[in-house]
Amino acid sequence: MEEKCNMLILVSLFSVHSRQQLLNNTAIQDATMSVSVGGNVRLSCPLSEGSVTGSNYPLWVHQIPGTKPKHVVGSYDTGNQNYNPVSPRYTASISAVLTITNVQPEDEGTFYCSLWTGSARTV
Repeated sequence: MEEKCNMLILVSLFSVHSRQQLLNNTAIQDATMSVSVGGNVRLSCPLSEGSVTGSNYPLWVHQIPGTKPKHVVGSYDTGNQNYNPVSPRYTASISAVLTITNVQPEDEGTFYCSLWTGSARTV
């Protein structure tokens, strides 16, 4: 019998348009989900303002409790091209959806979504 191990993923989502706004911004949605190791999960980013068009691209950041946040993947262009993924298990779409396949225990933590406005990545 195969034993499944559940993990907890916390998702805090926000949009960013400038460094100053980031400093004053708060999460617009918190969701907690439990995913079995080896399973797949899709996280959506409901933006509080702005849109994912033109030069506005979604970025995803992962933070494990007690550690610094780190960039995991971003998406650009309408072709849903990914850049700098930390793992091939992480894919992002231009519609601000993060998909994690074959979930592993190291995926546990908080995921943040931000919006790059084209002039600088600010998270």
